Amino acid sequence: MRKYFMDNLRWLIILVLFPYHTLIIYSGIGSYYFHVTNNVFADAFILTFSSWFMQLLFAIAGIATFYSLRKRNPTQYLKERVSKLLIPLIAGVILVIPVSVYFGFLYNGYTGSFLSLWVGIFTNPAYQPLMLGPLWFLEYLFIVSLAALPIILISGKRNFKVEKYTIPKLLLLVFPLAIGSFFLSVDNKSLVEFFLLFIFGYFLLSDDDIQEKLEKYRWYLFIPFVVLTAIIVTLVSGNVDYWGNVIGTATISLSLGFGMKMYTSLFLWLGVLSLMGMGKHYLEFKNKTTLYLSAVSFPIYIFHIVWINMFAYYLLSWIPDQMVVQVILIMLLSFVFTIATIEVVRRIPGIRTIFGMRG
Repeated sequence: MRKYFMDNLRWLIILVLFPYHTLIIYSGIGSYYFHVTNNVFADAFILTFSSWFMQLLFAIAGIATFYSLRKRNPTQYLKERVSKLLIPLIAGVILVIPVSVYFGFLYNGYTGSFLSLWVGIFTNPAYQPLMLGPLWFLEYLFIVSLAALPIILISGKRNFKVEKYTIPKLLLLVFPLAIGSFFLSVDNKSLVEFFLLFIFGYFLLSDDDIQEKLEKYRWYLFIPFVVLTAIIVTLVSGNVDYWGNVIGTATISLSLGFGMKMYTSLFLWLGVLSLMGMGKHYLEFKNKTTLYLSAVSFPIYIFHIVWINMFAYYLLSWIPDQMVVQVILIMLLSFVFTIATIEVVRRIPGIRTIFGMRG
């Protein structure tokens, strides 16, 4: 039986990217194509989501792989990963990301042509860190899927008692997550951490008994998650410089080593577990809207960044010093034009295929 709550969690997380990538323009946390100011509200929003929402997608992908491999053999699964992840990744890098980079460059004073920038992204080493943009998720998920498959095939059927994994035992998995987050990390995105979340999703969170436990104890997991969120938001919001470094003697540092890694790993793992439980309880339904958003969630992920950057570039100059109006218009317009783009692309044979869409 299809788990609609996971589909709904997936598209809800992806929709968060519209406010996330809009508000990061006004935040001092992380780096982006644009930077306008350091706003406390924007910092708070970014901090609330940044440590767990993409991580939850990897756990959901692990669960989805469990169900996928019940219907597909390994060869079919690999072909599906190539068509849904690798080919759209390549198409996005070539056709989508350069456009989003271009508007960011224009905002920062670039006067060259789009063609020159497009060529530079693929030939100039200084530009190549810009090549992936948010499509790093497709790259990481493809790598993680390939790396996990041999382990899944070797393990065969589960050889351990999943029902013995109580909530406290699940919480202990924070330790390998914290340790793993130190390895193969680029821009604070650890491939090992994402791999572990995928594996935990496949072997544990896909189990019906564990899903029922998460649903039963959802509030016991969600309340500590909210508390940890409130603590980090209170301590860090408004206390970061342009490069995302914590400033001021009264705040904590985001580079305190393993202790801080344990905190952020507990934060993200509680987020994954509690939102799985909340999703199972409140999101197990379907309608035309949810089915549509579920079907187009990955294309939304690919195309949204272009429209956010384009509308940001124009609106920041057309209505300066109007942050609230800018944010609302950027989010609404980029969402509408992203959906419109998907509806156009899905009607063009060949083009829709390279972006992983059906007609």
